Amino acid sequence: MSEKVLAELAEWIDPRAIAEAILRELESQEVEQTLANRQKVWLDFLGTELPEGLLQPLGLPLQPNF
Repeated sequence: MSEKVLAELAEWIDPRAIAEAILRELESQEVEQTLANRQKVWLDFLGTELPEGLLQPLGLPLQPNF
């Protein structure tokens, strides 16, 4: 992994937009917006939805983690 490419991508990712999306989701589900709940949403997303979501636009199949 190229450090240059990683730095370019890190600059492009908007952490505020991610935080706002997490808060909107908790609010829509009427879940208390505690740090623990925010972390649970984010970590669940990282482990389940993000890998699948990253592959879909590329038309790649999701590989199981065995």
